[in-house]
Amino acid sequence: MSEAEEKKGPSKKELKKLAKKAQKDAAKANAKSGGGGGGAASSNNNKAAPTTTAATTKSAPPSPPVYRLANVPSSLTAALNDACTIKACMGAILFSQKLLPGGSSTSSSLPFLHGPALLYGDAAATTTAPVVAFGGNGILKALSGQSVTSTTDDWLEFERAELRPAVGSGNTKKIDKALDKIVAALEVHGVSVVGTEALSLADVAITVTLLLSKMTDLPPSIQTYVEITQNSSAYKQTKSLLSTLLPPSTSYDPTNPSLIQAASAIFAGAIFTTFPMAQSLGIEIKAFKCKDIKHGDYQCNVAMPLFQKLKAAGALPSGVNTPQQVAQAIIDSVSVDNPVLCELTVNGPGFIMSRIKEEYLVRGVNEIITSGAPVKPKCCDAAAAANDQDMSGVVVDFSSPNIAKEMHVGHLRSTIIGEAVCRILEYSGKNVERVNHVGDWGTQFGMLIQYLKEEYPNFHEDIPNITDL
Repeated sequence: MSEAEEKKGPSKKELKKLAKKAQKDAAKANAKSGGGGGGAASSNNNKAAPTTTAATTKSAPPSPPVYRLANVPSSLTAALNDACTIKACMGAILFSQKLLPGGSSTSSSLPFLHGPALLYGDAAATTTAPVVAFGGNGILKALSGQSVTSTTDDWLEFERAELRPAVGSGNTKKIDKALDKIVAALEVHGVSVVGTEALSLADVAITVTLLLSKMTDLPPSIQTYVEITQNSSAYKQTKSLLSTLLPPSTSYDPTNPSLIQAASAIFAGAIFTTFPMAQSLGIEIKAFKCKDIKHGDYQCNVAMPLFQKLKAAGALPSGVNTPQQVAQAIIDSVSVDNPVLCELTVNGPGFIMSRIKEEYLVRGVNEIITSGAPVKPKCCDAAAAANDQDMSGVVVDFSSPNIAKEMHVGHLRSTIIGEAVCRILEYSGKNVERVNHVGDWGTQFGMLIQYLKEEYPNFHEDIPNITDL
């Protein structure tokens, strides 16, 4: 199972709070409208989803403006190799700016812009926030909130017009010329090209480009310069921030046998179709396995938190007044022809329950019979490598018997289960380290030795029953 899949959704306590709040909101809405919009289960009859163009009459208080990063690469592997995205995340961390996901908001307003773009506007705005910067260096300057000196601006231009093209071309002469200029600046300033303090705007721009180039024969001073960025807390936190900015997958991948990912993709597509603003609200859209099979195979709990955020933003569509109605709108947007889910219903305060289609399972079994082997699960997570297999290490601690006691069937059970887990992970492409922790055995053996000395002084001739030890 992938790390993404192992992420937990809302806790039971949080879901109970949301459920109670949803029931209160539903009761208020029913009192105003004279009924309707309750939590009764309803089937997926493919009705047209309520329009999202009309907003409720109740206006929300203005929210403080925030930065959003739009057009982020769709996978973490691609994003971790995108200099613009890395610079944006480091800038947000270094200058303590909150950075939220911005979806793909600029595709229609700025069709020429294909890379990440920085938006700035009301946190709860229902319309696309304006683009204030694009390009890694431009985003860095905007996030700094500072007046950039001419020296810093010159180095940012050097990175854009000289260093970046030289690295991209692979031309040794051009690369050496650019590196010589950096070495000369470091001889004057030490840890920065513009001053005495590391990680200035220019330093981030230059070192990120060098890090992503993966050059191994850098001059010693530049190697140290790059390592300052690489070992900084801001760079280490970049991956965590970046994972919150990635757009959720809305495309069903038939080559991936994960049922959770398949169901999550179907739900995400329906949610973004019905409520486009959900892309920028930071809500995790994920399917969960139902605890009680009588309710369904997989469920989606997003309707309740989505209702709360849409309501706070004053962005609820006309006719949608309760979490149950949000859930029903999502169900209505799930095509009956989708290859994975069927029998979608609303349960309780807004849980969406579903079943896996029989033909989906039959097709999977037939593929195993035809090919002679099941499709390997994609066990790639947020730290996935760029290749087809994620070779990140996994440590499995299992068996671990107390070596000062007798072995019993319980140790066999743990050993078999642990080995099965290891083999599944290895089959998925993980580099597994098996650990058998025997614990602190010094005290136990010391007691055994003392016992032998006292009770069996001639134990080498008068051997005691092993079960007495």
